Amino acid sequence: MSMRRQKPDDRYQKLIAHWEPLSPLVEGYRTLRLNIQFSMGDKLMQTILVTSPGASEGKTITAANLSLMMAKDHKKTVLLDFDLRNPRVHFTFDMPNLYGISSYFSDMCQIPDIIQPSGVSELSIITAGPIPHNPAEMLGTPRLLELMDYLRHSYDFVIVDSPPLIVSDAMVLAREMDGCVMVVDASKTKRDSAVKAVEQLKAAGANLLGVVLNNKKVGKREGYYGYGYNA
Repeated sequence: MSMRRQKPDDRYQKLIAHWEPLSPLVEGYRTLRLNIQFSMGDKLMQTILVTSPGASEGKTITAANLSLMMAKDHKKTVLLDFDLRNPRVHFTFDMPNLYGISSYFSDMCQIPDIIQPSGVSELSIITAGPIPHNPAEMLGTPRLLELMDYLRHSYDFVIVDSPPLIVSDAMVLAREMDGCVMVVDASKTKRDSAVKAVEQLKAAGANLLGVVLNNKKVGKREGYYGYGYNA
């Protein structure tokens, strides 16, 4: 795909960090990037998981725009679509999904074969690939650690679009990442669901960096609103 062609309306809304970098909404993603970098301190934090308590709360859009912000900061970045049950990254970036993570886990190809250019300098994409019958079982194989080890040595940042926390896949992934960001929808996510999701991540030993509040009205517009640290 080419990010340089005329912007389609739907992708413009999703990838606003690319199409309208001076938008007030983009400032939220910029703040998210800076807060993640500040939270690193002296720790090596390359792998960042983006998840949510439930479906359709904005995690894919957040992961995509965070990846764009990292790349625009001249950090070599790769975005992985690990939502093997309901992948959305290839739709967001308008790219093929013939091969991807599921193809690698099924031993159909090697890691370099599934890395695609995004059309933006410093940003690569790994799509989910064909939806497998056994996503949870796939994540329990040594190939997950092999993939992450390869990407750690090849990129400055690895951003993972995870399944929502209502499925077990997210917890498996969260344990393997350096940090985790949870996205909640101001108009959709129930408080009890958000609290339960935080407790799940803590119980799994995940390093929760903070929570993104998505879809909060800002004047007459809606979009990314803010980032808060987990106490």
